[in-house]
Amino acid sequence: LNPEEVRALGEVDLIVDNQHKYQIPEYLSGLEHQFAPASQAQSFPPPKYAVEQMPENSRAFQKIQDGCGLFCAYCAISHARGPSRSAKMQDVIEQAKCFVANGYQEIVLVGVNLALYRDGEEGLAELVARLKQIEGLNILRLSSLEPFYVTDKLIDELADSSVVAPHFHFPLQSGSDAILKAMGRPYLSANFSSLIHKVVAQIPNAAIGLDVIVGFPGETEEDFQATRSLIDSLPLAYLHVFPFSKRPHTKAYDLPDQIPKSIKKARVTNLLQLSQAKTKAYTQKLLDNQVTLRGVVEVSGAEGSEILSDHYIRAMTAEQFPLGTLLDLTPTNIRNDKILCDVN
Repeated sequence: LNPEEVRALGEVDLIVDNQHKYQIPEYLSGLEHQFAPASQAQSFPPPKYAVEQMPENSRAFQKIQDGCGLFCAYCAISHARGPSRSAKMQDVIEQAKCFVANGYQEIVLVGVNLALYRDGEEGLAELVARLKQIEGLNILRLSSLEPFYVTDKLIDELADSSVVAPHFHFPLQSGSDAILKAMGRPYLSANFSSLIHKVVAQIPNAAIGLDVIVGFPGETEEDFQATRSLIDSLPLAYLHVFPFSKRPHTKAYDLPDQIPKSIKKARVTNLLQLSQAKTKAYTQKLLDNQVTLRGVVEVSGAEGSEILSDHYIRAMTAEQFPLGTLLDLTPTNIRNDKILCDVN
């Protein structure tokens, strides 16, 4: 974010920002032959990867997009990561096939703003459609999706497959329209509510999670209660709650009406309690409806095997299976925040 501060340290030959870190070997190779004054790396096409293994991971994480041009008032990512860039679709397909060939049965697609994925005229919906066809890929999970980029076509693709994990995460940030506007978020709370209900209408047992920021400058008690009321009304599985923190170079850094830490802490606690209630109710719903849970074994020992299910709930069975084994489980009971299951 501050290349000039780094340059001022002296004896600096090259400054490389985050979006060009994979080109460091190329830059260093050039510096071996010519030591030029310190300069900031210029743009290069995103690199192609040929990753075969991710030690200690039971699922493969595949980054297909980087960057974001939204410049939300609270966020420094647009400054640090630059504009959106996507991997070529064929490269994504080949990497996914490589993961599957090396034993991974679940792939998680990740990106800074995943829903912005584009390759020419094709977007995330078209990519999901092609990935679902890969033989041996049993679970395709998506990381966080910006709500205003989620199209009906994408929802249709997500709903029309047993391969896609019914687990979707959306950054709500606030349920107050006034705060959403101040944040630079291009939607209203009613739009967000409509999206969530649309997803659940097509995928009834989907695990829906949200990001929420509390204590944004100027957030009144009324604004906070609007957020809580919206969340309370939605069919959710969990929340990730964050207190607002100032980030240099962002629009919110110098805003007036900063919220005291004590109030932010109380609001975080309030929503985390609501999150616990949502998770408990969602877990009970899976048990009551006898929803089949699918996942790969992450932990195996004397107490049995544990998976992070496609519904984002941890599930356990008394039987021991090798790590990485794909299991289909039927819920039988609930213990704390985990579901006890029988193997199908």
